[in-house]
Amino acid sequence: MNIRSIALEFCGRGGKRLRPRLCRAAFDAAGGDAAEGGIDGLCEAVECFHKASLIHDDIQDGDEERYGRPTVWKEHGLALAIAAGDWLVAHGYSLIAGSGLPNAIAMMKATVKSHVALCEGQGDDLLGIASPAANLACTEDYISVCERKTGEAFALAAELGALAAGADGAPYRRYGLDFGVLFQMRDDIADGDAPEGAAELADALARKLDATEIAGKLGGWYL
Repeated sequence: MNIRSIALEFCGRGGKRLRPRLCRAAFDAAGGDAAEGGIDGLCEAVECFHKASLIHDDIQDGDEERYGRPTVWKEHGLALAIAAGDWLVAHGYSLIAGSGLPNAIAMMKATVKSHVALCEGQGDDLLGIASPAANLACTEDYISVCERKTGEAFALAAELGALAAGADGAPYRRYGLDFGVLFQMRDDIADGDAPEGAAELADALARKLDATEIAGKLGGWYL
């Protein structure tokens, strides 16, 4: 057993695969040709990034179970879990760099920018910034954390798919960001962790998403 096998084994345990599915849906909607190759590796990279974040989240939150099994840190120890998460991030970058897609450099730049935002959002969350328990009126801070902690991963997935197809990634990124925020808000609402007024904001955001042109192009990718 080594870091690679620990990391890849965790990738195969389960999950909805929403982020790679969004990446592929954006690629298809933007007119990408799968026959040219590269898109499968790109979707794999997106999933590697997500699974890395789960490994690190479980360490930070002290969670001991995921997908009905012990978390990576609980099963293999903190040091190996950190290394496995780091390996997945590095592997994701290598998949993009080696994809052969013409916009690989632009995709690498977008990924770096997104990962910085994700780390900052996670940091703010861990530091208690926008904590509902501390301030029930912190809507703007709360949305900012949702955007960077969760929305960025969906935004990046959609943006990468569009870039891989040779299209403008901006509108796809905006859709992905909003979808990710809504995803996090609904999760927080279900857990009772959302600030006051979050349910109304979530309903408004859902209506906005349904009305976008991108939503029509993507279809029911999340179903």
